[in-house]
Amino acid sequence: MSLSHPSVLHHRSPDPYELIEELSRLSTVDCGGFETAGPRLRAIHGSPATESSFKSILGLGLLLLAREEGLLAEGQTVIESTSGSLGLGLAVAGRLLGHPVHLVTDPGIPDITRRKIELVGGVLHIAATPHPVLGSQQARDDLLRTILSEHPDFYWTNQNDSPLNPQVYTRWVVPHLMAALDFSRITAGIFCVGSGGHFSALSAMLEAKGIPSYVADREGSITFGGSPARSILRGTGNQNRIPAVIDAVRTRVAGVYRVSDKHACDGVRELAARGLSVGGSSGVCFMGARQLAADLGPSADGEILTFFADRGELYGTTLLNEGRTDA
Repeated sequence: MSLSHPSVLHHRSPDPYELIEELSRLSTVDCGGFETAGPRLRAIHGSPATESSFKSILGLGLLLLAREEGLLAEGQTVIESTSGSLGLGLAVAGRLLGHPVHLVTDPGIPDITRRKIELVGGVLHIAATPHPVLGSQQARDDLLRTILSEHPDFYWTNQNDSPLNPQVYTRWVVPHLMAALDFSRITAGIFCVGSGGHFSALSAMLEAKGIPSYVADREGSITFGGSPARSILRGTGNQNRIPAVIDAVRTRVAGVYRVSDKHACDGVRELAARGLSVGGSSGVCFMGARQLAADLGPSADGEILTFFADRGELYGTTLLNEGRTDA
């Protein structure tokens, strides 16, 4: 695939380095406080005004760094396993940089994400049947390895284990946050973990200021010692394996707060009532931050910093209605 694809009007493409700089200027929002006095919640908003997700930064950054380090050749095909958003980011980045992109996903991928991937020329491979214990993540991994055995020339971005993952955030996102945040107000950070890329970069940023970082993890994730179980949430937690990216920075995890699917959806609804439309992993972060605020106590002041990575419209009304008896 190249930029001369017949379905696309000829135009001068944006400079990829200028584009990633612009995408990386993430805003932050004061989300208010909790039930009692104590720290307020400030969230880094991972959905820039372009309607993309922060995985657009990761997708483009992974390819740029791989090219810089000589890991990705001109025109080489890229492959990755994805629940959706990173796949779209990689597909758009591949279109911009001239790399065909193959994506292994599952039937739970949001319809709008799937269609956007198709429109930019990404090739989707669907792992139709989840592994009986380790779920769709394992089914995707198995299918990806089958495809790689047939196409050893494909470049696997391998977001779960690649050191390039946190390097993307360290290089492009952290400098903007360093200028935007008032660290004197931040008491702690709490972040969700999938691969662990943004946790790695953001916890290092906070550690340099003497601020601890916690994890909000969904129930059913094995990343921090839980038992594997299925979840309606996508893009957070790990049911089948522990990524090397998060394992490498495990010592930075000051504590783990577990959140059920139901409570995550409660968090999504409460944030919607506060005027913030977010997805399931943001609901996990919000409810984890609520537990952290309770532990810090009513006398604690300042702010808890978190990261709202996903957008509510990807899931329709599923998360807003989950667990409601009148739904």
